[in-house]
Amino acid sequence: MNRRMLSREDESTTEVTVTREDQDRINKFSTLHQKQGLLKDELEKKSQEKEYIEDVSNELELADEDDLIPFLTPPPLYQHQPSSGLTLIDYARYKIGDSFFHLPLEEAMHLLEASKEEVGKEVEEIAEKMEANEGVMNSLKVDLYAKFGKAINLEV
Repeated sequence: MNRRMLSREDESTTEVTVTREDQDRINKFSTLHQKQGLLKDELEKKSQEKEYIEDVSNELELADEDDLIPFLTPPPLYQHQPSSGLTLIDYARYKIGDSFFHLPLEEAMHLLEASKEEVGKEVEEIAEKMEANEGVMNSLKVDLYAKFGKAINLEV
């Protein structure tokens, strides 16, 4: 079995000395490649979170203020109205950290909009970081392939 990465011909023609600067460029490329993977995972999570927030926001917009919200169980809070007796006040459970808080529907909608904007900004920032890293990686690829040719593999 042949376990060689390069053929003997290619190997003999690629006698290139690796300098400290070259090694630093290779290390920088490797570090950026690893960061790209982490940023990609984070971008997917934030995009999913943004999608969930938009879904909940859309469902709450469709909810009639007089109806109960089925997927956000309201607490048993009652308000006395002289003409019709007791009625349930519209509250939604809103998660902040690890706790759920019962908030009026209007306030929950306001907080959802703020959360959606914040997550949207985070998604944009991550995408910008990924774009910047990609530019640096492409520049490093050009430099390293120019010097090492087939002796180095930077394709990911």
